[in-house]
Amino acid sequence: MALPSRDRLGEISVKAVHLGLRQVAQAPEQRAARRLAAQVAERIGEPDADAPKVAFVMPRDWAVHVQWEGVLAQALRVRGARVDVITCGGGLEICDRANTWEAPPMPCTTCTRYVEGSVDAHGLPRTSLRDGWEGADDHDGAWPELDELRLDQLGSVTHDGLALGELVDIPAKWFLMAAQTADDPLAPQTMRAFLRSARRIAAGASAALDRIRPDVVVLLNGLFVFEAVVWAVCRERGIPVVTYERGLIKEKWLFRRDEAACILAIDDIWDAWQGQALTGAESAELDEYLTARQTGQRTIDRFWGDARFDAPVRTRPGRLAVLFTNLTWDSAVIGQEVAFDSIQSWVAASVAHFAGRPDDELVIRIHPAEVKLPGKQTREPIGEFLARRFPDGLPPNVRVVAADDPTSSYPLMAEADVGLVFTSTTGVELALAGTPVIVAGQSHYRGKGFTVDVSTPEEFAESLDAVLDDPTAFAPDPEPVRRYAYLFFFRAPFPSPGVEEHILGLARITVDDIDQLAPGADPDLDRLCDDILQGGDFGPPPRA
Repeated sequence: MALPSRDRLGEISVKAVHLGLRQVAQAPEQRAARRLAAQVAERIGEPDADAPKVAFVMPRDWAVHVQWEGVLAQALRVRGARVDVITCGGGLEICDRANTWEAPPMPCTTCTRYVEGSVDAHGLPRTSLRDGWEGADDHDGAWPELDELRLDQLGSVTHDGLALGELVDIPAKWFLMAAQTADDPLAPQTMRAFLRSARRIAAGASAALDRIRPDVVVLLNGLFVFEAVVWAVCRERGIPVVTYERGLIKEKWLFRRDEAACILAIDDIWDAWQGQALTGAESAELDEYLTARQTGQRTIDRFWGDARFDAPVRTRPGRLAVLFTNLTWDSAVIGQEVAFDSIQSWVAASVAHFAGRPDDELVIRIHPAEVKLPGKQTREPIGEFLARRFPDGLPPNVRVVAADDPTSSYPLMAEADVGLVFTSTTGVELALAGTPVIVAGQSHYRGKGFTVDVSTPEEFAESLDAVLDDPTAFAPDPEPVRRYAYLFFFRAPFPSPGVEEHILGLARITVDDIDQLAPGADPDLDRLCDDILQGGDFGPPPRA
């Protein structure tokens, strides 16, 4: 095995130092948090008794999320809000802090130590879920009835009115790094463990919400296990929930109210913005970013370090279609099936269709994240699926660019006559170039008028034939695509106030004075805090 690069070795060394400092709550971001907390105590004091109450769900030691929520909490306190934090407290049988390559056992000790040390550093009151479930009747965690249920029955399990089986479906698949789990020997025991943990989370959430009585709850993603269960308990009580997720640009965050931000849907915002043409400056900003994306800039992903920009060589006289896969177990993919019941079924149908069109060719670009996310290598590679599904080999007019192939996707997009996507954002980039795109899943840009959206296998086959026969008849108008892309990449998300992920997995607080978080200092932060406290829709302000 090759040694890591010098840059990678340097990063590992920095992370090792931070890991040690975290154990004594002296990581750089925790020291910065204490300085901000001291300023809040000195200049702001305690909130009024009737101040609006905001609860953050902060269960894992994902540093950038912990610190970002901590700084946002300080900004809300500066505006007079009363902020509480709901932590995990450790001790669950399983959760999605780790995955099947890393756990069990779960890293509860280090995880809890960092979260609670950081919350204390920010001077925020905290309540752990463990405080609530330890006092419940199921404190030993036993749920023997689950052992009598098959895997296909576990998804229908309910408890105290909560559809826990549905709530843990995505977290369990995320943990397993696989979405097709019917024949996975790890799936039944993993699902049962997640159900037992979810029951404890529900008990802890009920107790925490009883104590805090928040006016609004803020949580990450919306579909991970802690957040999904807490959100379900909030729905029962009529408590509004704000979810957030990373945007596509580094240090940008998308917020949604009472819907999962991880789906990246901005339908309501688009309805209000689609008629607004871009200014010259906005158009230039978009072009600059799209160029930067091609070499992996302004992102924390590590897919492009060794990329080759080789143009594909056409081998057939007809059309070239390029299919872009997703990670099958991504929380933004599971449950977003429309035309097919899985990504695998869609890929197989595409291969079979091109077998009947020998003059056209299909290139399947397998997502590099299958192998390039450290510690999260997929357990259901699309390449292995294709080998099993087509044991005699693929048709001669179908070829695969493997996940570990350094060939960039961008020359493929530039050469393609047709793009095939499930939910991949490459669909937007293809449409920006005027290339017709057939969308088979519930992507965030589906139904926006610039893609060919299909809902059944039959409709997919008919649309694919039609587009291959005459791509120009289905070519999108790039102007509305550019408006959507600019809104999606730049205007719908909020820039991160005061926190950056300078090294993957580490967080740095970049504000050193609480006045930088005060009203009037940052219009985007003002808008974000106002929307959280006043029930706003997190849409960008209209242009003058």
